[in-house]
Amino acid sequence: MQILTLIMMPFLRHLCLTSFLFMTFQLLNAQSSSAEQDLNTLIQAMLAESPMESDLKELCDQIGGRVTGSEANQLAINWAYEKFSEAEVDAHMDPFEMPSLWLAESTSMLINGAQIPSFKVNAVSKYQTPPGTYKGPLVYVGAGTDLDFEANNDDLSEAFVFVDADICLDINGLFKEYTDAAIAEINARKRNAKGIIFMSSRPNKLLYRFITTKTSDNKLPQFVMAREDAKRCIRLIEEGLSLDVSIECKAQKGETFISENVIAEIKGTTYPEEVIIIGAHIDSWALGTGANDNACNVSMLIDIARQMKKLNIQAKRTIRFALWNGEEQGYFGSWHYTKTHQDQLNNHKMALSVDIGSGDIIGFFTNGRDDLIPFVDQCLASVDNIGNYLNINNPIVGTDNFDFMLEGIPNLVAIHKPATYGLNYHASSDTYDKVDLVALNKNSAIVAALTLNWANADPASLESFKRQNRSEIQSMFEKHQLEFTMRMFNVWEPWINGSRGIK
Repeated sequence: MQILTLIMMPFLRHLCLTSFLFMTFQLLNAQSSSAEQDLNTLIQAMLAESPMESDLKELCDQIGGRVTGSEANQLAINWAYEKFSEAEVDAHMDPFEMPSLWLAESTSMLINGAQIPSFKVNAVSKYQTPPGTYKGPLVYVGAGTDLDFEANNDDLSEAFVFVDADICLDINGLFKEYTDAAIAEINARKRNAKGIIFMSSRPNKLLYRFITTKTSDNKLPQFVMAREDAKRCIRLIEEGLSLDVSIECKAQKGETFISENVIAEIKGTTYPEEVIIIGAHIDSWALGTGANDNACNVSMLIDIARQMKKLNIQAKRTIRFALWNGEEQGYFGSWHYTKTHQDQLNNHKMALSVDIGSGDIIGFFTNGRDDLIPFVDQCLASVDNIGNYLNINNPIVGTDNFDFMLEGIPNLVAIHKPATYGLNYHASSDTYDKVDLVALNKNSAIVAALTLNWANADPASLESFKRQNRSEIQSMFEKHQLEFTMRMFNVWEPWINGSRGIK
């Protein structure tokens, strides 16, 4: 018997090893098959009819514009929390401090001339314009470039400089407008101008609002005048007439206050400590109802969480759904998150921001990380039948991916077809009827597929996407010449002095 056992032992060992390997293969195959089935089920659910459209209507029509610190913004926070709770998705409100309160009330602007009757023009104040009554001559400085200011010899200390603007129809036009406005503002401050009035870049007397280069610290009165009214004023000035402007600006202004993000999550099964975070900002300006910026993508993220919970889909990694607040004033909600989760950031494997409207998603910005592009391509393969994608390595400064980029975490921003985004950006026309509901439906499937594939990826696939250190991030900023853009959004100095970003 002992001899037989000795003879049989090698065979038995081989048989056990073979059985173990076979069972392991079967288990891995079953897991792979289950993940693939979950993915296909989720994609189909996102493409089907869902409450996403009715959620969007509620957020836009019933709550409306949602400036951080306003009553509507607080209603939106509560609304989003309730939506996650109704879907039985774990959620909480994440409080953080905003640096100052500023809520626009009204702007009245009158143009006076010695040789013409006075006339009213349509205008709005820019963020953090001090409320008050202002008067002064209107001095036209073209596009507000260095050369435009150098060619002007007027004393500007009591004057409002009047700045021209190109028409804006898409996202490229928006970034150009931000850049041109920043240059004009810098030059106006150098010349000690009393204030600035920008021509609206949109037609049909459309008005909009955005930040200045000083964001929450702005003390310089700045306004946007309706394009047609501005052109009338320029024609009169070019005919040799002197114009004065009288302005009454009303706004509620206050000190620091507490706002909240809404954070929900579906816990991972295999690597629960590792996080994939997808975000959209819930705040907006209040001239319109913040539909394409960014209610459409808020409703999308809520529905992705809802469908995953309904279908009992759990990824290997934790998926966190972030509805950021304070984005329009300087991404304060997402900055707060990175500050309060420092001990977890090494385990954040990807941060996605969806914030460029409801046009078809045609790829993703990888924000200075060339190494991400092949993997993003791989994650999008399951939705190749929905669209064609081109992923671009440009780093984006201007939305909630930013502080994750400063922390060296792989981060993405969805690229959309322009659709109606540029024309209605931050404007009174950014309303529910401008949302492309068909594209939004497809976009939800694309974002869901990308997220689930990333959350289920084999550890080896993510191993090369290391968290970047400060030196690597700085090198990327220099390579892409981001200093001016970051100064334009008042985030360069916080990065340089170490108060913002990885140490």
